[in-house]
Amino acid sequence: MNYSFFGTCANDYDQLFGCLKTILKQSIIPKEIILVNAGCVNIKKKILNIIQQKEIKFIYFEEKLSRVKSLNLAIKHSTSTYSFRFDTRSRFSKDYAKNALKILNDKFLNAYVVGGSPEVIPESKNFQSILCAEVMNRAYLFFYPKHRIKKYTGYSSSIYLGCFDTYYLKQIGFNEKKSLLSEDSLIINDFLERGLKSYISASIKVRYISRKSFMNILRLFNTYGYCRGNTILLSKKVFISYRHFFVFIIFVTVFLILVNISFYSIIFTPFVLFLLNFIGEILTTKSFKKYYVPLCGTLCQFAWIIGFLWSMLSIFNRKNIESNFIS
Repeated sequence: MNYSFFGTCANDYDQLFGCLKTILKQSIIPKEIILVNAGCVNIKKKILNIIQQKEIKFIYFEEKLSRVKSLNLAIKHSTSTYSFRFDTRSRFSKDYAKNALKILNDKFLNAYVVGGSPEVIPESKNFQSILCAEVMNRAYLFFYPKHRIKKYTGYSSSIYLGCFDTYYLKQIGFNEKKSLLSEDSLIINDFLERGLKSYISASIKVRYISRKSFMNILRLFNTYGYCRGNTILLSKKVFISYRHFFVFIIFVTVFLILVNISFYSIIFTPFVLFLLNFIGEILTTKSFKKYYVPLCGTLCQFAWIIGFLWSMLSIFNRKNIESNFIS
């Protein structure tokens, strides 16, 4: 049951080194680590010093590529049975690989890509950093996707990072034509279209270090919305999962109710969203409830809506449609 870790970086080297330390502490050591560096500094020698005498093959590329093309370059050189993706901000538990391999080899589950629901932790101890982690940890702000529900175990239409069967990963690959930030959802969708199941397990424990600036979280949501619009425009699929369909129905229903009262009632949409988020905070947050989080989350959701509308309006701008990030 050999496996590789593969991923990319772009000048966020401090975060990368933190991630590598958790990879090297796995109870089952990877056969190889594959990294594509799109940044400005050659870090190969420093990583080799971190790996030291461990029997791990290190495959390193330094090329100015988009993230999707970097990922495809990495998986092309994987020689392991399984390939596990890492992000520079991800931090893996000691038995992450062990539990993922166990599920991938479970014939009853018949899953070809597996993962865990990430716990988001703050980058520093200041208020903004903690707030960013709290926002990203609230599943209700994303309308309860399975891959954001803590302790969820079962099949899912989206997975954070992903532990893949290398044979099928190489066949399918990350979609370079639809070069979007939301490549996680796209590749899982491509797996599902081929009848290859994806599975989330609470035993696969992973953490993610959030941004430390609330403005960056707003930009992140804005980019999520922009890329969701791009996914629809390029794939011609309005709903990747049933959850997208139900969320759409809820929004349409709320919109029609407000318009039926008065056209100007649309201005109350933010209050409706805030109310839903406030209820979510009360019902789903088991620890100490922080009622400023629903307010900040509502701002993030509107950043998402603006990004989504922007992508719809830029339909004729081919450069923007295929961009990874909002310029």
